[in-house]
Amino acid sequence: MRTSHRTIRKMILDRMSKISDDAFFTSKAYRAYLTDLVEAATRRYKRPFQVCVIADHDEPTIAFTDFQGVYINTANRITSSFPSRTLRSLSIVGLLSHETGHILFTDNRVWDSCFRRLGGGTFYPKLPDGLTQTQKIYADEICEALQNDDDPVPQRVILRTYHDLSNILEDGYVDARYSYEFPGVPAQGIALNNRRYAETMPDLTEMINKKYYDHNIVSNLLIQYARAGEVNNLSGYSGELLDKVNDCIPLIDAAIYDDDARSRCEAANMILINLWPLMQRCFDALRQQQKDAEEDAKQQAQQSGSESQDGSIGNSEQSGEEAEQSAGIQAVDESLNGQIPAVAPNFTLKTSAVPSGDSFIPNQEQMDALRTRISKVLAEETARIAEHETDSVSDGTGGGVSNNTDYDGSGYETAAEDIERVLENVAESEVRTQLEEEHARELQLEAQSISYGNAHANISITVNRMSQVDQSLIDSYHAVAPQLLQLSKRLQKGVSTVLKEKRQGGKLTGLVAGKRLNQHALYRTDGRVFCNARLPSEPIRMSVALLVDESGSMCGNDRITRARATAIVIQDFCEKLEIPTLIMGHTAWNRHVELFSYSDFDSVDKLDRYRLMDMSARDCNRDGAALRYCAEKLSRQQAEVKLLIIICDGQPNDDGYSGSAAEADLRGIKQEYSRKGIQFFAAAIGEDREKIERIYGDGYLDISDLNQLPILLTTLISRKIK
Repeated sequence: MRTSHRTIRKMILDRMSKISDDAFFTSKAYRAYLTDLVEAATRRYKRPFQVCVIADHDEPTIAFTDFQGVYINTANRITSSFPSRTLRSLSIVGLLSHETGHILFTDNRVWDSCFRRLGGGTFYPKLPDGLTQTQKIYADEICEALQNDDDPVPQRVILRTYHDLSNILEDGYVDARYSYEFPGVPAQGIALNNRRYAETMPDLTEMINKKYYDHNIVSNLLIQYARAGEVNNLSGYSGELLDKVNDCIPLIDAAIYDDDARSRCEAANMILINLWPLMQRCFDALRQQQKDAEEDAKQQAQQSGSESQDGSIGNSEQSGEEAEQSAGIQAVDESLNGQIPAVAPNFTLKTSAVPSGDSFIPNQEQMDALRTRISKVLAEETARIAEHETDSVSDGTGGGVSNNTDYDGSGYETAAEDIERVLENVAESEVRTQLEEEHARELQLEAQSISYGNAHANISITVNRMSQVDQSLIDSYHAVAPQLLQLSKRLQKGVSTVLKEKRQGGKLTGLVAGKRLNQHALYRTDGRVFCNARLPSEPIRMSVALLVDESGSMCGNDRITRARATAIVIQDFCEKLEIPTLIMGHTAWNRHVELFSYSDFDSVDKLDRYRLMDMSARDCNRDGAALRYCAEKLSRQQAEVKLLIIICDGQPNDDGYSGSAAEADLRGIKQEYSRKGIQFFAAAIGEDREKIERIYGDGYLDISDLNQLPILLTTLISRKIK
């Protein structure tokens, strides 16, 4: 199958317009793009980890890290809310950056100590300094409540509030630190998500009307501030709750720009103490909810017990009282959790943070500029006013025009360029996969059209060619190829010089006769003083086919490994010199021949070098069928020199095909296709060398040192070119 570059390009452009978000964001190319971003950020810290992406519209999880990798649901509610693919991709990059920031910069050992100590009724690392007398009383009351197991409601409220505050502060620090370290696209993505996250949260007055608990209202406003630099107060509320927020803002501003996690623990402690009067206001309501839930659980248990009076014995892991208490606590937790946006648990493993390489100083001007830029982008792309609606129209007077030559761009276009590039890669991959699938079907039809002769009557043939190359094969290739490619490069060097001279022409010197004297050679005494002009000419056109025996015996003495290495060298050598190359493997069992197309004359996706890594020792071998298939394909090539090289370690051996009959079949194929201009060479690497020499005659190559196999066969090709 031959497809023009123009046709492929047209198919790619058409496919680009049809790729869905789910297919795009979960593609290998996009995951590779995200992985590149992560590696660029983490390389200096030597903390490699994996990036995993899914697209589940029914899954509420947005993104999280287990400190081994980052997991992102690309169909999450925040990302899906953006109107363009570019913005959605920027959102995903922001999520990736945020979670990566936790891996690099969150010190979970400190936070673990905070939670453990607070659960026991003490503050870590210490009671905040500078407390007023009233605040000291609040702190004592908090500790007493945490130590009182008879009343779980205050404990649940305190610990839940502290968890929220710790997330607010740590998320704020991680975002600020990561944006400081990587101010480009990652910082834009973080700011974009934070803006949208804050927008999705209710207004202050709306929370009051919905009867949110006062301390939760303050927590939500602090989340908005830490993420977007402002709070949702469009109604213009003024009062105690906003005063509490304003009291906490300096603590947040100081803590999120401090590398020491203990400073954020101390800030969380101080805010917790300040919120204590607000937390107390919900205790009675929550206690009533707890009591109601326990009563409902008791009634349900009694009803269930009366219904089972038939003599059956019920088994329960909890006693009735324990079940009632559990139901009560669950009701309290649900009431608290329903008023705070769910967040991924960041404090799960004990890891140490990476220290800052430089002074970590906030650039408020830069952050404000970034937030303004994101607001403008959102306003333009959503066709709405970002902050609030106006009720007046400008009269068009005043203002003026100015010139700013210092403007250096927003950097936003970089994200759009990245998306376009990755989208094209995804489309190209899909198109080439489609073409390779079509190509594989054509190879099978081609195999069916060949007459294999009486020796192979009633056999079946399957041509195997993978349409998609697995990443494991690519990794394996890069692990073994470097030294082999260096060998290929050295072998190419001499051949390239000859080919260049043929294409450019030049002067042929050192002749004993000719029409022109070489004045620079008159000193010579051997008479070689003549020269002739050498006209430019095209190098000899050549096609090469390599057929590798993949029978089970090839596993011995590292034969298949050497054969694979030879294939890698020959493929690279021929590709660099623009020599069409066919590399096939073959095996057989019970009159069924398996052909493996590794490198093909009409390959589409240019991934043949990686397919070579699938070469392995398998079953038996029916050489004649495989040889005829390769010879037939090679004979159809438009080339002056056609080389067919066979690597084998023994005689053919399959059901009804062995011994002298098989030898005769192979000699007949060689004679038939030699008349069609094909030159045969057989590299014998097994113990049946005499029999192989008998078959291939002057094309027999005795390879005593397998390490020299790539050099010998590549040198053979070189001689034919020259």
